[in-house]
Parts: sequence; C-alpha cells; structure tokens
Amino acid sequence: FSCASGEYLEMKNQVCSKCAEGTYSLGSGIKFDEWDELPAGFSNVATFMDTAVGSAENKADSCNNSSWTPRGNYIESNRDDCTVSLIYAVHLKKSGSVFFEYQYIDNNIFFEFFIQNDQCKEMESTADKWVKLTDNGEWGSHSVTLKSGSNILYWRTTGILMGSKVVKPVLVKNITIEGVAYTSECFACKPGTFSDKPGSSGCQVCPRNTYSEKGAKKCTKCKEEM
Repeated sequence: FSCASGEYLEMKNQVCSKCAEGTYSLGSGIKFDEWDELPAGFSNVATFMDTAVGSAENKADSCNNSSWTPRGNYIESNRDDCTVSLIYAVHLKKSGSVFFEYQYIDNNIFFEFFIQNDQCKEMESTADKWVKLTDNGEWGSHSVTLKSGSNILYWRTTGILMGSKVVKPVLVKNITIEGVAYTSECFACKPGTFSDKPGSSGCQVCPRNTYSEKGAKKCTKCKEEM
C-alpha cells in the first residue's frame, strides 16, 4: 500500500488524497529543507567522551546544553568537545535511500553518519561512516542506501578543542529519505515558492519581481519603489 507523489494518506479513511494547493508531497519520500526549528521526529543526544580517568564525572553535565541547532536553511552541529548525535528514526516499507547536503571544513571536528536497525546493530553499509571534508563555502552531498524495516539515522559530531582555536561547526541541509510507503501530511511550499494546483510533487520558484509567504498558492507582485 503506497501513495503516489502529490498525494498523502488520509489516516481516517485510509485513502490517498491529493495535496492541496500551496503544498506538495514526494509520495514515497520525505524531505527536510526548513530548519527554523527541529522538525518532528528528530532528537539530539549529547555525551562526553573522555579517556582521562576521574575527570569524566565532572564533565558529564557540561554537555547538557550541547546540541545541533536549527539555523533556518540548515542545521548546525556543536562546536565543543561533546559528542552530539542528531537522530531520526524511519520505518521503510521497501528499500530506499537517505541523501543530504553538508559543509564540513574543519578537521578539528569528527563527523560520522551511520545507520542502526531497531536491534541497535550497525548496518553493513556504514563501513564508510566518516564523512569527507568539503572545500570552504562548498556544499558536499552524501547518500546511503537503506534497507526495508526500521532505520535509525545518526549524524554524529565530536569537536577536538586545541587551545583557544574555535572549531567551525558542521552544517547539514536538504535531508531526503526515499522508501517510505506514504506520508500522512503534505509539506507547505517554502517562502519564495508556490504550487497552484492540487496534487503537486514539488513547488515552483516565484517569477522575478514577485514574492510569497510559506504555503503559497500564487506569488504576489512586489510593490514598486516610488
């Protein structure tokens, strides 16, 4: 049982319905491209990794405020020496994939992406869990295939503090997961985009000299300067 792109599963009647104007759906996929707040389903877990005996107890509480932080178009990792995991669990009806874009320019921070199943076993595909560094200002992309069943996704960062040098955080955006059977809601079009017909699988960019708010069915002309 699955819904097509441009549709969502109406839970009450268990039927696929078309997304309304101003919204879209990927059908078998979910996309996270707005980071004004942590989207539903994501969580942060911070721990302190310490090899020195005795000091870990004092440090354990100091990671309570360490987290990945939403910044609008992307989410930003911690910069301290805590280990922080951004976690998302998804159940796939068929094999699928996860794709995301990232900036990772500072090798004083460890950045791993790996997947566990619901028995907490790491999947084989995570042998390559260390994410590659990117050039300054460039966005790299990373994708991994997912097996059907439960997949728990981890974006994990640990900073190494060297004196007073400030660690540059890892940035992540446009997380897309393919292989879900259906989505139970449609996603609103982002500001600056619109969808003018029901059943859209994406939103169009507003024409020049027009703008839109979130969830727009059409774009509005910009006021001309007098």
